[in-house]
Amino acid sequence: MEEENFSARSIGEETAKKKRVVRKSSPRPIWEKKIEKEKMKKIDKELTSIYEDKGGKMPDMKAIKIRRRHPVLRLIFALVIVGGLMATVAWAGFFLLPNTKTTGKQVELTIKGPTDLTLGATSTYIISYSNNQNIKLTDVVLTINYPESFAYLESSVSSSNGGHTEWKLDEIPANGSGEIKITGKSFGAINQNNSWRIFLNYKPENFNSELQNNTTLETTIAKSPLSLSASGPDNATIGDSLEYKFTLKNDGEWWPEKLTVEPKWPQNFSLVSSTPPVQKDGKWLLTIPPSATGTTSSAEYVFSATGRYTDLNLNVDSETEMDVAANLLMPYGPSARLYQISSTSLKTALAKNGHNFSLAINGTMTDFSSRPGDFLNITLYLKNSSKESMKDASVKIVLDSPSTNRQSALNWAALEDALDGNILGEQLSDTVRRGQITWNSQQNSALSEIKPNQEINIDFRLPIKDAKIFDLENLSEYQIKTGAEVIFKDKNNREQILSSNPITIILNSDLTFESRITKSAAGSQDKREVNWIINNNFHPLKNLELTATLYGDIEFIAPEATPAGEVKYDSDLQQITWTIAEMPESIDVLAMPFNIILKKANPTQNLLISKVRVKADDTVTGQAIEFMGEETPIE
Repeated sequence: MEEENFSARSIGEETAKKKRVVRKSSPRPIWEKKIEKEKMKKIDKELTSIYEDKGGKMPDMKAIKIRRRHPVLRLIFALVIVGGLMATVAWAGFFLLPNTKTTGKQVELTIKGPTDLTLGATSTYIISYSNNQNIKLTDVVLTINYPESFAYLESSVSSSNGGHTEWKLDEIPANGSGEIKITGKSFGAINQNNSWRIFLNYKPENFNSELQNNTTLETTIAKSPLSLSASGPDNATIGDSLEYKFTLKNDGEWWPEKLTVEPKWPQNFSLVSSTPPVQKDGKWLLTIPPSATGTTSSAEYVFSATGRYTDLNLNVDSETEMDVAANLLMPYGPSARLYQISSTSLKTALAKNGHNFSLAINGTMTDFSSRPGDFLNITLYLKNSSKESMKDASVKIVLDSPSTNRQSALNWAALEDALDGNILGEQLSDTVRRGQITWNSQQNSALSEIKPNQEINIDFRLPIKDAKIFDLENLSEYQIKTGAEVIFKDKNNREQILSSNPITIILNSDLTFESRITKSAAGSQDKREVNWIINNNFHPLKNLELTATLYGDIEFIAPEATPAGEVKYDSDLQQITWTIAEMPESIDVLAMPFNIILKKANPTQNLLISKVRVKADDTVTGQAIEFMGEETPIE
């Protein structure tokens, strides 16, 4: 190792030499020399104090040795320091850069626009962004989550996606900025809070991670010319006829072209009639004449509904409150999206009347699904739970079913009714036919007087026509709507009406399954030729799936070509699955053949194939169909 000797004075002199400034152009003044001399004394004193021990003695500077580090150690030490500095910078960037807020100095993001809005008014919002740094931002993407009530119209910069929610800005230069103007209309319920949410994703030029900035703006529909109110009875009794009214009022200068009033009825409310008539979905549709839109005169529309409450096993003891509500909806935009712009509600106290009258079909008192060819097993149950007799009673059930060529989809010719009630048919429209049955004391003597606590059951059976006897393909309706009522006289000889719970039956596709099997020999082996067949004559289907398990020591031989769909066999589970993406209306029959070889006979085995689980989706009703096909015996 090299060694160096030095003294405190030599250090001071060397330092003083470095401090001296030589001016050759002119001699230095005396006062300058005095100042320099004083500085040298001060430096000498400071250096001496550094090397003095506690007793004030100077060490032998010649004995002090300085060891120079090995070059490899110097390199390692340098790398550690550089790595530490880089880690510090990275962590500083991690903690500081992502926390840049809207009010930050590095990247700013703001949105400006009206917050208190008028229904249907056009408004513009300005989204501004700025990069207040000396480096550029890359991979810049601006994303907007609009308020639920906002309908986009246009923007000053073209968006990057079809939903107009994303803008790929690529980069923002150093100290650069920009803005995007968004114009649209606002729809929604009065005083409903909504929120704009804006996100700016970017990468700083000197940073390899993606950062994000965001900002929000709260808006409210503060004013609306359209309002919806409800009126109806404060109190009602089960079975009584009553009326509800919904009033649409416009106090402003603007009318939309279309409005929908959507009533929300309690489960046990049976709608009898309405003015104007409701649509198939149970809503009122109001179309405003073009001449009326944009007028300044106020207008009012009234929607009324008449109906009755039923017990429906709700266990109404003395009094229960029923909630009746309605929403005012407005379609807007190319997709006719419905915006809720107003709502209303009221309560009716419902009291039990001492009578129980209910309708059940196939064991249920609520809506259910069925298929052409099924039977409807219908039960009407009446109990007089009051203290007074019900006199001269008559029971009536109404079934409105799909129709074509003035023929009902219900097979009235095959009706099974032990009481032989009076049948009446009526064509309600080209697509719906009504059938009703009435029973009175002539069919059932008990109806002449129903005494307190007396019960009466009326049972009958009515099939739905299938494709063998009816042209299902021409049916445009798929719902059977049912309801019943009892008319009687009370002790004061006044006529009273009890209504049952309504039931809607959804007619799904008439999809059927059949398995055909043939026994044959394959050399010395026992072979079974199986053919699965599905038939459909009513609605198009999709997502069909047939699954079954094969039993015994067998070998499954897949078909060489499948007419439709795909066949898979799981040898571990011995499970076969046949899937078909869709079965259009033009195809009535599909078949899938396969073979099974019994490698070893089992005298105790009775079944070759389990029950087949059949699943499909009806594309018309939107409902799932699921049923079990028959098992296949081994012989």
